[in-house]
Formats: sequence, C-alpha cells, structure tokens
Amino acid sequence: MAMKTSTKVVYDVIKNKILSCEYQPGQLVSEKEIVEELNTSRTPVREAINILNGQGLLKVIPKKGMQISPLSIKRMKEIYDVRMLLEPVAVRQAIKHIKPDDIKYLTELDKKLSEDYEKEDVSEVCKTGMDIHLYIAHLSGNEIIYELIKLLRNESHRGYVYYLKRYLDGCMNEDRRTTEIRLSKIHNKFIKALIEGNEELAVDYIIEDLSTMKKLITES
Repeated sequence: MAMKTSTKVVYDVIKNKILSCEYQPGQLVSEKEIVEELNTSRTPVREAINILNGQGLLKVIPKKGMQISPLSIKRMKEIYDVRMLLEPVAVRQAIKHIKPDDIKYLTELDKKLSEDYEKEDVSEVCKTGMDIHLYIAHLSGNEIIYELIKLLRNESHRGYVYYLKRYLDGCMNEDRRTTEIRLSKIHNKFIKALIEGNEELAVDYIIEDLSTMKKLITES
C-alpha cells in the first residue's frame, strides 16, 4: 500500500536525517520535536515513525519518542560480510540483462562518483555509490536480492558517513586523496568490466570495493 503524501514527506525527511547522521546513532528524538520542526500534525509523524521502526532504522520508546538505531563496528562488519555474499550474485544476474541504456546510466553515475570524490563530498559519494549498487541489484531482476541489498545499503550509508568521514577527516591531505582515488578507481574498473560483459572481473571488483570499504570503516 502506498504511503499518503504527507506521511511520505515526513518519512523522507526523517530517513534522510538518519542516513546522513544528522540524527546521531543512539540519539533520542521526541515526536513533538519532529512535529514542531516540520510544522505538521502528529498523524503523519507517527505513521512515518512506525514505518521506519519496521525498517530497523529506529526504535519506538513509549512515552519518550524514538531512538535512532545504534551503529557499531561489529554490526558494520556483519553488514559488509552479508553484502559480499549477496552482491556478487546480483552482478552475475544483472550482467545477463544489461542493455545500452543501462550502460549509459551507469557510466554517468560513475562519472558523477569521480566528481564527488574530487569535491571530497562524503555524503554525495555515498549516495552516488548507493545508486550504483542498487541499480545493479535492480538489473538482477531478483526482487528479494534487491530488497535485501537496499536494506543493507541504507545501513551501510550511515556507517559510511559516520565512520568513514571520521577516518578521512583524520587523514593527512595526501593520504586522504590517495584513499579517495583508490576507491574511485575500483568503481571505474567495475563499471568497465560490466560494459565489457566480463562477469568474473566484475564480481572481483565488487568484492574488492566492498572489502576495501569494510576495512576502512571497521579499522577507522
């Protein structure tokens, strides 16, 4: 069932604040705060909170409001371990269905990702990277894999923003740029392998991308 427009607006605002870590992991937020901030009624706020609660992004605490789901290094490691099992399957299925328009779109996303790295915009890097991974999952034609990767990718987004930004901000400029170039080039090679229809190489690069991100986040 589709969400009501007012609920969808509130849902998108809260979700974006969670994924961008504007609402910090573990933070308590009251229903009243959101109602006042968005200048809306309680009904769409409650409906949006219930949806996000079901998605595991927050936990409803009676008489207190909601608590943003905590993050931990252990949880991030587990998420990346599962993604490294699922995403190669998605790549193998997607490469059988990829069309010229898909290649054009993925090439544009890859170009944008390189530009985001140049701008050192961690939030946009993560968003564009998420678009690439989810598009591949969509191309797989497997709805279960797509929904699972989407769920895990949302959580990865928070970890990326929360842990990786902290890691990169702590790097010397030269080290930061080296890391950003390395991450960007992995995606470049992954897209190239998809364009060439090289299934094994594409799988190797998706695993390299995920394992590199896992290491940077869990060792930050």
